[in-house]
Amino acid sequence: MSLIQNILGSLGLTDQISDELKGVVEWVEQQGGIHSIVNRLQNGEFSDIVKSWLSDDKNMAISSELVQKMLNTSEINQLADHLGINFNDASKLLAECLPQLVNMASSNGKMNENTDLIDNLSKISH
Repeated sequence: MSLIQNILGSLGLTDQISDELKGVVEWVEQQGGIHSIVNRLQNGEFSDIVKSWLSDDKNMAISSELVQKMLNTSEINQLADHLGINFNDASKLLAECLPQLVNMASSNGKMNENTDLIDNLSKISH
């Protein structure tokens, strides 16, 4: 059993949810990591949304349609293929997970150096 599976199991997450979260974290790493995604989105029309995720205030929610504008189709399809789900379900999953992952990897409006998403997930369980 992998470290991430142990962590998710200790959080009481179901296999489907933990597989989806694991898949999203793996996908984030394939995109160059959470820092890379944040940098890309901050430099575009989505900077206000990303600022809310980085801040210590409430995260601005996003829709699956907005995810499809934020990321390119091939990136979303990559996640969908990896998880064996369709494009729309992958977009919905990213809409749920991206704000939370960025929030976990940041504080006081800035990304934390050397963020390890798996390590941050383990802290939730304690």
